Amino acid sequence: MKASMPEDFKDGFLKTLWILRDYLSVIVIGGGWVSFLYHHYLLSNKSGEPIRTRDIDLLVDIEVPIVGEKSVDRLLIEADFKPTFKSLDTPPVIHYEGTIEGEEVEIEFLTDQRGARDDVVIEVQKGLHAEALRFISIPINHAIEVNIDDFRIGGKYHPLTVKVPSPEAYIFHKGLVFERRKEKQKKAKDLYYIFDILANCPELRERIIEGLNGFEKEYSSWFSNFIRNIEKNFSDLSADGILMISSQRPAGAFPNLTDEQFREYVLSIFQEFIDELTIIHR
Repeated sequence: MKASMPEDFKDGFLKTLWILRDYLSVIVIGGGWVSFLYHHYLLSNKSGEPIRTRDIDLLVDIEVPIVGEKSVDRLLIEADFKPTFKSLDTPPVIHYEGTIEGEEVEIEFLTDQRGARDDVVIEVQKGLHAEALRFISIPINHAIEVNIDDFRIGGKYHPLTVKVPSPEAYIFHKGLVFERRKEKQKKAKDLYYIFDILANCPELRERIIEGLNGFEKEYSSWFSNFIRNIEKNFSDLSADGILMISSQRPAGAFPNLTDEQFREYVLSIFQEFIDELTIIHR
């Protein structure tokens, strides 16, 4: 997918958050919507249109408390989301699928994989199954709050406060997981999200480098893998990372650059980033 989602899907995303408003304090938004939330609300740049998908990834701890009278599962089912089995495991992977603002929405819950087992599914709350994946502890444990100030129902504004990974945690997490992806398109999206933040959010750059400096101490072995992953994929213009990011370039993005110039720009962004990381890791 090489184009951003239409505006009405932004409304669908925000309405999904509204449905889950009682639980937003125990949910961290993940996936492609993080970059969107950075642009529109962390940096107050609502003209920014990063790529995003119809999938909504929600990160939770391995135990989610009941808030109010209804479980997460009940709230989504009452909002006409249908639990859809995505595996034959016990418990199975379950996504919630529905239609909001005429757009199909798919919600997936993810939690942290602990121990030496392969990826599993955990019932984190009655009826709520979350797929456990490696490295999810990073965005969950390093989350920040972002205020959504333009969501309206019936002409009335309803501010929402959501949690997202800190920019340094988001980049660190994506830089670890993309190498584990089996689908090349998902790998490419992970890398484009990193590129988008590095290229289009210069206000966050100092914070990102400082935060990664902390991660080098907190997650030393993971940090070595992170640097190795980035270096391997951005060594020169023919490297896989350059080609994957180019494949995700949205229509109209960087309009003054030819395809070759865009690849050169991507390489320069990552080589500068690698230089900064190497200083940290020295």
